[in-house]
Amino acid sequence: MADMTTDMRMLWPQVLEAIKYRRRFTWILLAQNTSVHSYDGTTLTLGATSQGVCDNLVGSGSTAVLEEALAEILGTRPAVELVVEDKAPFTPTGSTPQSPAPEVRVSVAVTTSDASSDTTQAPAPTLQLVLAQTAFLIHEQGNSQAAALLADVEDVELVPGNRFGDWQDAVLIVPPYLVARFTENVTAAIQPVFGHVAGRHGLEIGTVTAAPALPDIGDDWRQILQERLAKGAASNQASRTRAKGVAPGLSREGFVFDSREEVLVYEALKRAQAALPEDSTISIFPLPMGRVGVGNAWTPDFLVAVSGRVGIIEVDGPHHHKRFAADSTRDRHWRNSGIVHIERILVEETSADADLDALVRQFLTRLRR
Repeated sequence: MADMTTDMRMLWPQVLEAIKYRRRFTWILLAQNTSVHSYDGTTLTLGATSQGVCDNLVGSGSTAVLEEALAEILGTRPAVELVVEDKAPFTPTGSTPQSPAPEVRVSVAVTTSDASSDTTQAPAPTLQLVLAQTAFLIHEQGNSQAAALLADVEDVELVPGNRFGDWQDAVLIVPPYLVARFTENVTAAIQPVFGHVAGRHGLEIGTVTAAPALPDIGDDWRQILQERLAKGAASNQASRTRAKGVAPGLSREGFVFDSREEVLVYEALKRAQAALPEDSTISIFPLPMGRVGVGNAWTPDFLVAVSGRVGIIEVDGPHHHKRFAADSTRDRHWRNSGIVHIERILVEETSADADLDALVRQFLTRLRR
């Protein structure tokens, strides 16, 4: 048969353009990870960079898109094979290197597959790499809040984007308290970057959402749950420090916190405490439970005492935007119960130490007055 490899390599950009018009995911996968190895008029052999690329092409249905594009450009449907190119062997200086020997791993002339098998699920290391690179890119773009949230993601799961399996959606698995912070604005900022990075790794991602991590439970879960229910919903610092499964990075000096932002506020209060004279410094009580008014049991984020006056700092996440009335009522009860000043710090205001230190200084100034 005639060797038409050179002609195919000249036509290959047109084939890729036709693929791009049909399905962008297939175009990214082929353009970045394959090249024309050979073509004899009846069989097109493409060289792939890895076995994973071959698996993704087959499992995602991209071979059907490729065949349609070839039919449009060539007017015929050649059989398609994929090979994984071996690296050229080491040769001493001055010797003639041998040509790399391709190893045929998979033929994709038959595009049907067993629908019951999951061939499109990316391996966990790839998803973790996509997550890490997304977090760094978002941080470089100046979105510290979204980057900090991504740093707390425990895992990434992929689910079918539609019933045809044309793409997948990413679900970020996070501690339950963080789910509310993945607002529409946050996910809208994460999604295009995550999708771009995933595409570079041969994955087509549609939407990005957050879901709570499932709790680790044992056979004694009924007994444990009943004990927790008997204790009621109220909690204090003593019971929190004895709790199991504290998230990494959310404890300081025996105190347990609900979020990274609370830790940052605690560190800012400590800096303010260290800067004051010993005979007129402040006391810091993280997450103490108190009985307020006619019997409400509430836990402020921070209770701070200075010069005989007591104030509260609350660290407000996005969910507080819908709780303005409830927060105002609670603040009124706090004031009626002897709290001199209440400061609410937004999570967005905790990203820079200098800004947070300024907020703490303003809080202490108002508290002293």
